[in-house]
Amino acid sequence: MGGRHAAALLAAFLATACRAQILNPPYFNLAEGRTIWATATCGDSASPELYCKLVGANLDKQDNPHINLIQGQVCDHCDGTDPRRAHPPENAIDGSEHWWQSPPLSRGTRFNEVNLTIDLGQEFHVAYVFIKMANSPRPGVWVLERSTDEGKTYQAWQYFADSYADCDTYFGPEVEHGISRDDSVICETKFSKVVPLEGGEMVISLLNGRPSANNFTYSPVLQEWTKATNVRLRLLRTKTLLGHLMSVERQDPTVTRRYFYSIKDINIGGRCVCNGHADTCDITDPSNPSKLNCSCQHHTCGPQCEQCCPGYQQNKWQRASIDNPNVCEPCNCFGHSNDCYYDEKVDERQESLNVHGIYDGGGVCRNCQHNTEGVNCHKCRPGFYRPFNKLLNATDVCQPCRCDLTFSSGNCMEGSGQCECRPEFLPPNCDQCNAGYYGYPQCRPCDCHANGTQGRVCQVNGGQCPCRRYYEGKNCDRCAPGYYGFPDCRPCDCHPSASLGASCDAESGQCTCRNSYGGRQCLHCQVGFYDYPTCKLCSCDPTGTTEEVCSNQTGQCLCKPQYGGPRCDQCAPGFYNFPNCIPCECDSKGSLGNSCDNGGKCHCLASFTGLRCDQCAPGYYSYPDCNPCGCDSYGSVGLSCGSDGTCFCKPSFDGEKCDRCKKGFYNYPLCEGCNCNPAGILATFGGCGSLTSGELCE
Repeated sequence: MGGRHAAALLAAFLATACRAQILNPPYFNLAEGRTIWATATCGDSASPELYCKLVGANLDKQDNPHINLIQGQVCDHCDGTDPRRAHPPENAIDGSEHWWQSPPLSRGTRFNEVNLTIDLGQEFHVAYVFIKMANSPRPGVWVLERSTDEGKTYQAWQYFADSYADCDTYFGPEVEHGISRDDSVICETKFSKVVPLEGGEMVISLLNGRPSANNFTYSPVLQEWTKATNVRLRLLRTKTLLGHLMSVERQDPTVTRRYFYSIKDINIGGRCVCNGHADTCDITDPSNPSKLNCSCQHHTCGPQCEQCCPGYQQNKWQRASIDNPNVCEPCNCFGHSNDCYYDEKVDERQESLNVHGIYDGGGVCRNCQHNTEGVNCHKCRPGFYRPFNKLLNATDVCQPCRCDLTFSSGNCMEGSGQCECRPEFLPPNCDQCNAGYYGYPQCRPCDCHANGTQGRVCQVNGGQCPCRRYYEGKNCDRCAPGYYGFPDCRPCDCHPSASLGASCDAESGQCTCRNSYGGRQCLHCQVGFYDYPTCKLCSCDPTGTTEEVCSNQTGQCLCKPQYGGPRCDQCAPGFYNFPNCIPCECDSKGSLGNSCDNGGKCHCLASFTGLRCDQCAPGYYSYPDCNPCGCDSYGSVGLSCGSDGTCFCKPSFDGEKCDRCKKGFYNYPLCEGCNCNPAGILATFGGCGSLTSGELCE
């Protein structure tokens, strides 16, 4: 594969992997044995197809009878039915001396644009792409692309062109010419030279020179940048000799048959995506034998070691890093389960005990056995208890409660096994009726409520219970008027002048307040009023105020962030279009501040314009710098200029700023026509310019 270049790249990548101290599978040629196809191939038509090499013939046909010389050109035919002359896409990745070849432009200039696509069969990290040409020069303009969704969509990895001008023309002026970020898509020109005419090589690194090239494990951006399921060469224009440009445009077959793409070798250096948890990638998928799965370590599982294995989910799965291999830890279920899951909320609340006896992680055990339950299978199920002498990891840690369900709920206390009494029986032995009940062992509820009855009377045989003060009802089971919160029955204490009476809600204690008053006891002003006890109405626009409307002491209106004014009936600075009050969003470079008029028009600096001041004003260019055009007032059409600062000149003027006379004109700033008679001027005449009349006449 041009071993010298590949060896150097591999050495650099392997050195990085060693420094990382994480597990990574070895690099290998991802293209070998994969599926490859082209949108067009030489000889794929019904009849053999003639092509000629760009290099000239330096042998006589008699010396080599296999050479087909046509008009001094070395020519041959592509023929898909003849193995010796067939050039299918598979030749580019089989490691042989054969090659893939596109149709020559003699079939049509549309074959400048040909795609060659390799399906990698799964996701890989790609470090470099090596391409060796066959009997043609390297492409003039093309794009190396990748897909991460199995070929559904493609994104550019790198652009290639003859010049930076072609970079801008084909790929847009915003394309980068140098690497500034881990995911910079740059345009390269060094691989588009016409020399060598055959056998040229391209070594394209996707890591070298990027900010995190030596710190791959800490850059999610670079990790994503190198991922691919498919690689595509989108070829856009063959490399053409300057002398042939016109002939190609005129479709001269003696020229166009010499232009095509031919690729002998494509080597894609990469490795499986194993997230730092595997050093081999040799497990085949029975359902897809061409797919490779990682041989996972660190208790990780999945084709890419992308999750913790069952039972090892005490912590959230993480990619291995230089500082921490992030080994998946087992959950601590005390031997009562082998199954668990990670819960982020449990981790935040520190409710899960790890195998080191520390509350760290979010592992939650499930399918707890041996009558256990809980985050760590550390509690006994209802109806069971853990005796004092039992260890948490004992299989018989939870013993059944031995309780009489006549008197007990069936549950019992941890350690002692003491039975939990039903509500009507008195703990700890459940051998008496509880307060509010009578007639052991039936223990029926008393007629009279214990809290509201005088003398703790229980039975009145259907009569009126003797109620305590603040209580009422036949059974003394509700609060008297003026009190609330049974069974405590606290006084309402409603403010006499601010409320409509002394009574309040029996449960909440809320008094019935007059119109402008609020609070449980009507002791402050209602929302929208201020200055207790007078409680005057706030003078505010409800559209622009908060829920509190105004200060309950001063009456000052409380405006929402985008509203202003004494009554909150205006937009605040930086907002417009009351009552909607939309953000102005003025450009920070082009505006005098973030304020705008009620139509949303920002106040621009002199060199800026537009609703948001995000454009250059007439007479300025190159936003956001907005440099002055400096166009000559005599020679330019208006004061505006193009995006590169070039002014628009009148017919007789020239120069970037239109500040000199055009060839054939003189006497700036009038720039009059020379009107020289061609028969009377010297052969060396280069234009009248600023020369005086008659100086160059014969």
